[in-house]
Amino acid sequence: MPRYKVIAPGFFDGELYKPDGKRNVLTVDKPFTKDNPMPSWVSKMTTESAAARKKREAAEAKAADADAAKNESDNQDIADASFLGEGESGSGSKVETI
Repeated sequence: MPRYKVIAPGFFDGELYKPDGKRNVLTVDKPFTKDNPMPSWVSKMTTESAAARKKREAAEAKAADADAAKNESDNQDIADASFLGEGESGSGSKVETI
């Protein structure tokens, strides 16, 4: 998929793209052609080399693994949470109301 660097603010497909914003790279399904010209607020990006792609994908995979581990830890903390406190036991416990 072709990628274009945003050099000025502009709209594409109902989304606002800005050079210093969240959407600073425009990715499209098909490259721009004579019939579908490239907007003036984008410029062509150089293609990513194989080594750079491998490095980026490795970093993304490492970040995804860290997120998965954190999510699993958070889910365990949620499962372990109790409003009864330290005295909680299995399903046979009785709660006194005051």
